[in-house]
Amino acid sequence: MLRTLGVINDSVDTVERSGPGDVNMWCHTCYRGRPRPMALDEELLKVYEVRGLDSLVAHYEWLRERFYGRGSYDFGERSLNSLGYQLLGNDETAVAISVFQLNTEQFPESANVWDSLAEGYLTDGQVVLPEEYYRKSLELDPENEKRHRNCGRLSPAANDRWLAYPGRRT
Repeated sequence: MLRTLGVINDSVDTVERSGPGDVNMWCHTCYRGRPRPMALDEELLKVYEVRGLDSLVAHYEWLRERFYGRGSYDFGERSLNSLGYQLLGNDETAVAISVFQLNTEQFPESANVWDSLAEGYLTDGQVVLPEEYYRKSLELDPENEKRHRNCGRLSPAANDRWLAYPGRRT
């Protein structure tokens, strides 16, 4: 499989492009009924860049309805999280927060998605919501040391509340 992937990557430049941008081939981007192989976060980012946030969400829902369970896309929490952090890195904080919120709707029992939503709001300069979402994350995964450290990044008042939080590790 990896040799095949190498041959494909070596010859991809000889294939006529079906659209702008590079074509990337990874083990998780086989065709499986799709016209152009892309990872979910790559495809959603392209949709956002051309048509905006509402189209990104609609496209995600359409892809999930059409391809979920077929192995065409990774619909795990990692894909939306990756997209959210790409958007944060591009100074698209409000859009990143919306993507993180979508991820919490899809995976409400994942501590990681709540932690990412808190990061988004913290990057946006907010304090109350990051505190709320860090706590939610810690309720779901109380043993995660990173999440305990993240709570220390809050404002002094929020940090004081965090230090008094009964679920906090000492």
